[in-house]
Amino acid sequence: MKTRRLFSAWLAGSIAVIFLAACYPVVNTLPVITASATSPAVTLTPVPPTLPPTVAPTQPLSTIVTPSDTPQPEPPTSIPPTPVLGQAILHLKSGQKIDITYIHMLDTKLGWGIGGLSQASDHVFRTQDGGNTWHDVTPPQPAPAAGDYIVALGYFKDASTGWVAYGPLASGSVPPYILVWSTQDGGNSWTYGTIYTSSVSEETFSPLYVDFIDNQNGWLLVVLGGGMMHEYVALFATHDGGATWTDITDPTSENEIQSFPKTGMVFVDSQNGWLTRDAQGVDPAPHVSHTSDGGVTWTRIDLPAPAGTAGWFDNNACGMYYPFVISLSSAFFAMKCLDTNTYQIQHDYLYATSDGGHTWQSSPLPADFTIPDSGGALYFSDAQTGLALSRTMFRTQDGGKTWTPVRPQAVNWDGQFSFIDMLKAWAVARDSGQIALVKTSNGGVTWTDIQPVVTP
Repeated sequence: MKTRRLFSAWLAGSIAVIFLAACYPVVNTLPVITASATSPAVTLTPVPPTLPPTVAPTQPLSTIVTPSDTPQPEPPTSIPPTPVLGQAILHLKSGQKIDITYIHMLDTKLGWGIGGLSQASDHVFRTQDGGNTWHDVTPPQPAPAAGDYIVALGYFKDASTGWVAYGPLASGSVPPYILVWSTQDGGNSWTYGTIYTSSVSEETFSPLYVDFIDNQNGWLLVVLGGGMMHEYVALFATHDGGATWTDITDPTSENEIQSFPKTGMVFVDSQNGWLTRDAQGVDPAPHVSHTSDGGVTWTRIDLPAPAGTAGWFDNNACGMYYPFVISLSSAFFAMKCLDTNTYQIQHDYLYATSDGGHTWQSSPLPADFTIPDSGGALYFSDAQTGLALSRTMFRTQDGGKTWTPVRPQAVNWDGQFSFIDMLKAWAVARDSGQIALVKTSNGGVTWTDIQPVVTP
């Protein structure tokens, strides 16, 4: 069971950028780098990158990337610059208090986090005691220049395996390349793959979602710009654990997913995945997008009006959120609707499919449940038992047909949640510029503050 991985919604807030570009990356694999406690300057001289072949990629990529009717990017006309790593981000000292801005727990003890000092999100941490203390395992990512900021986006498969991509905050200056780091030993050592940006974007290159289905196959969605209800993106895929990345979808593909803000991405296997967007009423039909060729092409699936309603989409602006996958055929989504007459009344619905999107079942989410602009989630332990999480929290035991409140009152924060079962969870809580790390052992009825600190 998988749910989306968050980045800009937690780290940068609402970002307005206007740009359009084409994307032809060249990738290069570099040696293993071991991150020390002090992260000294690292200078590497990798094998110079070479021009990619002009023919279609060989297996295993050819089965995913090269359908006969899909335009293929031409090779670049020049060799991009070779990455030269300078002074790395310094590891934090033992005993320092930190803010965790993203958390992913694996069990009651082991987990990963992204965070830093003063709500920064440039360090990577591991915990072995449920989030009280954290080991700084930040990869030797080059430190940004004075006045620049970078943020980390991570996907963590297990206690040993993870991937981290660094990107500029908001619409900062675009580097010539970004590094996607990977570890197989819990962050003791890191390798990286390179994605070049020179032919992709004029204003920004911001990683938004990353997802892996196993140790080899993964995807990275990068925001290239926006404006006029478009959010231009490029989707990169790896089939060798992150050593190399291939651009499989970008604005030159004329793909329908280039419009509207993206709200979630999750893959089920090497071929099938889901993408959600919020058209905010510009497109009257709420929809989800499905891929069956590994992300090269996406099929739009318009959703029926909620059960028991008539002309619902004529009077409500609706968007889709929180993709949560149970299996190849079974998935849940939340639909957020605003009354177009007032834009103040919000209605939320749960949509479910048990046949891969061919048919849909809908049911209203509780009247008190509100999908925030950032934060919140769906969590299901199986096709019947689940939680709807925002400042108000509800439980279902019949696949969303009925809901009961988890607690009598709403919490006063928006959360990024990490549940390991129906009872035990952690959350990064945010409200009015403040941040806290909290946990629950009773399904969200009560939450306890954690004061995270760095440990050797």
